[in-house]
Amino acid sequence: MAQLLFSSETYLFTLAIFVMLALALLEVVGMVFGLSLSGLVDDVLPDLDIDADVDMDADVSVDAVGLGPVDGFLAWLAVGKVPFIVLLIILLTSFGIIGVLIQYTAASVIGSSIPFWMALIPTVIVSFWFTATTGHAIGRIMPKEETDARSRNNLVGEVAILTLGNATMALQAEARVTDNFGTRHYVQVIPDQPDITLMQGDEVLLVGLKGSLFTAIANPHKNLSPRPDTLAD
Repeated sequence: MAQLLFSSETYLFTLAIFVMLALALLEVVGMVFGLSLSGLVDDVLPDLDIDADVDMDADVSVDAVGLGPVDGFLAWLAVGKVPFIVLLIILLTSFGIIGVLIQYTAASVIGSSIPFWMALIPTVIVSFWFTATTGHAIGRIMPKEETDARSRNNLVGEVAILTLGNATMALQAEARVTDNFGTRHYVQVIPDQPDITLMQGDEVLLVGLKGSLFTAIANPHKNLSPRPDTLAD
C-alpha cells in the first residue's frame, strides 16, 4: 500500500491529503493564537451576490445572473456561503481519497496502477462536484453570517465582547455582539486607533466598519454594557 501511495501515478493524490492535514493544523494553531486563517482568506475574496442552493438528489443550482465565468464558478462551488478554507479542505480530501481509491481499484483489478492523467480526469470531476454539493449543504445548516451592508451598519454603536484573540491594527479578533432583536453575531474587530490593543474578554464599542472588519474602542460607559442575558455562552 505504501508503494502505491508514493508511486508516480498516485503521489499527487497523496500530497493533497498531506496538504489538507497541514491546513487543518494551521487553522487549529491559528485559533489558539487568536488568528483565523479562514477569516484572513475570506477577507480578500470577492463578495458574490448570489442565490445558491443545492438539491441533494440533483445538481447544484446557482442563480448567478450578472456574474462572470470565474465568479459564477466560485458561486457554484459555494465560495461565500462557507469559509474558503473549509471548502479547500473538503476539495483536497476528496481529491486525494478518490484518486487513491481509483488507483487502488485499478491495481486490484488489473494488477497495476493506471496512468496518472487517466485517474486525474474522473478525480477532478467527482471531487469538485462533491465539494460543491457538500459546501452548499453545509451553508444551509451553518449559522448565517451577516452579509447585507445595511444589517452590518446597524451593529455600529453596539457593545460587543471579544471572544477570541486580542485585537490590534495588524491582527483582528473575534467579537460577539447582540443586535436589537436579540440575535447574536460574530464579527471581526480591530481597534479604531493605532497602538491600541483590545484584550480578549473586554467589552468594546463598535464605532465603524472598514470592509468586513469593525473598528472598536474600549467601552467608555458601563451603562452601555450588554444585558446580562446576552453574555452567556
